[in-house]
Amino acid sequence: MQPGSPTARDPSIPAWRGVVALAFGHGANDMYMGFPPALLPLIVPRFGLDYAGAGLLIAIMTLTAQFSQPLFGFLGDRVGRRGLAIIAPALTAISLSLLGLATSYGLLVALLIVGSLSTAAFHPQGAALVGALARRRTGMAMAAFTAGGNVGFGFGSVLIAIVVAHLGYGRTWLTVPAGIIAAGFLFSAVPRSVESAETRAAERAAALPRGWLFPLVMLYFVVMLRAAIATMVTTFVPLLMQVRGETLVSGGLALFLFAAAGALGGFVGGRLAESWGGRKVTVLGLALTAPALYLFLHTEGFLAGTLLVLAGGCLFSALPVNIVMGQQLLPRHASTVSGVIMGLAWGVGGLGATALGALADHWKVPLGELAGLARAMDLVPLLAILAAAFAAALPAARHVAEPPDGG
Repeated sequence: MQPGSPTARDPSIPAWRGVVALAFGHGANDMYMGFPPALLPLIVPRFGLDYAGAGLLIAIMTLTAQFSQPLFGFLGDRVGRRGLAIIAPALTAISLSLLGLATSYGLLVALLIVGSLSTAAFHPQGAALVGALARRRTGMAMAAFTAGGNVGFGFGSVLIAIVVAHLGYGRTWLTVPAGIIAAGFLFSAVPRSVESAETRAAERAAALPRGWLFPLVMLYFVVMLRAAIATMVTTFVPLLMQVRGETLVSGGLALFLFAAAGALGGFVGGRLAESWGGRKVTVLGLALTAPALYLFLHTEGFLAGTLLVLAGGCLFSALPVNIVMGQQLLPRHASTVSGVIMGLAWGVGGLGATALGALADHWKVPLGELAGLARAMDLVPLLAILAAAFAAALPAARHVAEPPDGG
């Protein structure tokens, strides 16, 4: 490997340390994104909001974070990824840890937008840097990166609740050190050689791969449909369980199991993809999601929980793999592609929950609330089958971690 190649690294810093730092940075960044939903019960009375106003806050945050990712990815591909990846968690920490000090609705919205934009700046750069550092273990490395975000988001909701319960709403700023520490870890652990002038020049000089558009479109639809399924499950499964007479705690536990299984599934899928190839893992995971999710919707108790874990693990098994596949399609534009896959596709897919809710409301009138919601949810496994069909059209590869130059 030549020192100026796109994957050249500072030999004084082990590659795994950079990957760990990026996974930790992802967790720290997304930890703060878990603050606003957890604080809503306090924000609503503080600013005199109704449910629509509360929902609007989360919508502003989510859409800003998701739809601006491709733009930040494009910026990272042009000016460098490392600096954005280092600064972003610190900015997210500073903005969202100050929510408890917001004295007006306008200031609250401004802090949410800044935190969402910095989150959008981090994700495509982090994913691209993981791909550059990991090389032949990219599947596992990307699984660690995505798992860091999932764990961080869940931990953030718990952390801010504890802080507010014991120290008060106005002390949310005490959580800011985690983001600063993450930025420092990224600065010390991610080698500068990943973003050297020679590296960027080599990327710009690389020939644009032939035939990249069709597989990228197929990959986009796979990720978009996966996002739609995940959003529908997390939105409506607790409601379905409540209508069936189950407790609020049961619904929360179901979502926790679904998310935890997804994180574990990413590691399994990443490992399998290194031997089987990304397409096989993607098709198999989505194909198994459909029956597992359908049977979950028609069972109860321990069996239902087991099926939900299986559905979550299968659904997310190829998510890290798909990010790697996108980067390998366009290695010159790894951050942009990561932004499209992690941001734009996920944001568009997440809008599907609105359509499913409209169908549930439509069928509720003639069928009743439980039957109407259940009928609407029965459509969700069909999306997994459709996603598997798109995945089958993806190009085959020996394994997702093979470097573009074969080296």
